[in-house]
Amino acid sequence: MSKQRQICTVVGWLLLISVSLFPKGIFAFPEYTSKLNAIKLAETLDKGLYRDLRISSVFVKNRTNDEHFLQAVLEDGSSQEWKLDQIYEWSLKDQLQLTGNRVLVFPSSESTEFGILDKNEFYRLVLTSQAYVKTYGEHDLLEGKRMTYGIRRFRMLHPGEEEQFATDDQGNRFRYVLELDNGGREIFTYLDAYQLMNNGAFIQEPLEDDIILSQPFLVRELVVLPRQVEDELRNIWRFGVEIIFDQNISLTPDLIPYQIVEQNLRDPETGLRKNQFFIQVMIPNAEKIREIPGFRTLEYLQHVEVVTDVEHQQRIFLKAQINPQIFELPPFVEVTSNNSIVVNFFSVTDQSVTRRQQFLESRIPISGLQSAFFNYPQETEFERYYLQAVEQIRSAQRQSNLHLKIETYLNALDSLHEAALQAQNDQEIAQALLQRDTLLKTLPDLIISNTQRKILESTQMEQDSIQMEETRRQLLSHLDRAADFAPQREQQQKIASLRNILR
Repeated sequence: MSKQRQICTVVGWLLLISVSLFPKGIFAFPEYTSKLNAIKLAETLDKGLYRDLRISSVFVKNRTNDEHFLQAVLEDGSSQEWKLDQIYEWSLKDQLQLTGNRVLVFPSSESTEFGILDKNEFYRLVLTSQAYVKTYGEHDLLEGKRMTYGIRRFRMLHPGEEEQFATDDQGNRFRYVLELDNGGREIFTYLDAYQLMNNGAFIQEPLEDDIILSQPFLVRELVVLPRQVEDELRNIWRFGVEIIFDQNISLTPDLIPYQIVEQNLRDPETGLRKNQFFIQVMIPNAEKIREIPGFRTLEYLQHVEVVTDVEHQQRIFLKAQINPQIFELPPFVEVTSNNSIVVNFFSVTDQSVTRRQQFLESRIPISGLQSAFFNYPQETEFERYYLQAVEQIRSAQRQSNLHLKIETYLNALDSLHEAALQAQNDQEIAQALLQRDTLLKTLPDLIISNTQRKILESTQMEQDSIQMEETRRQLLSHLDRAADFAPQREQQQKIASLRNILR
């Protein structure tokens, strides 16, 4: 090996070792900043303390037109050049103190933009607040969601706790503890306190309509909801589990998410290890304080039980083993007025008609459909007709009278037709036509069955002649519509035969 290659190899190993030993954040923070930011930072540091020495004055210096740093004069007469990465590191180690019980915080470890936390102002705010609004961060099932909790008390970290809760990923030391009414607690850094203040996370005077979580919901029992038809158009069946709690559940369904997890576990029957899949429906602000009997088998679910989330405070899972090849549709969660949460599961008889988005769309409450599927600031004509069709379909599914059910389905077809005419893009037109085609697949058989039943009733019961004529016209109208879209020859033959009888 040549000497040059040996040198390159050594340098490469040294670089690899340095990357392994030191976090990326140390190298990521810039040394220089803009002129405006440097001036602002100099004014902030002036008359503060650096390692117990008063900062007499701070000046801005530049390396280039765009790269600026600071020159500090201390009370002992020494003068030092301060790069921004040094200032950042000192702020993390409490080696810089501002006047007025304020501290310097850097929201990003890769940007020189900074903020100032007035600790006195923070204390006054948090000590007079009754509630805390928690926004869940990334990698959490509740990511981006906000929940409001009652505050029990605020305190500093005790000396022993400072070692247990050292720093966050950015190197900021944890300082404060916020204890909540539900038994949970939040641990804050200076940066957390600064950001929470700016985001309005502390509520001093809650409004009357604010939902503030206090005591956790305690699980009492699990109840099986038997299998029943959910959607006759798509041959979908529903069954479920009702989780009974000790109090009213002040949560909305969007705060009860689910996840599918894969675990390599030992099969209790064979003793062999294999990958198994579980669905976990997460319920926040809830606890299981005693053993709750579950179910060994429930339709395609196995080992249905309530378990505690060991990674998060005051959370439980409704957990069940599943076969992912059978699990076609997501669960649908309902919060009842009877101190319970219902988790609905679905099974599909005709797998060929299963469309995940199509079914999800039908499960969204009518009031929330617009916000979930459209991003327009105002309701469009397409939205108006499409939402009308969705409501008509739901009304038909609830209708026990087959004749009225068909009438409502036909009205929904008309609304979907108008929606398709008003569509402004491919997504809208596809959405309207997909729902239309689902109706068209089911309606011919419904119309044929209803017509046969009405004809049979007319031969067995005496009816007013005017009423009979009105019914005859309606049935013929239904048959005419069915003839337009019945795909099978057998259906067309039945329609023709029924027309002849009615005429």
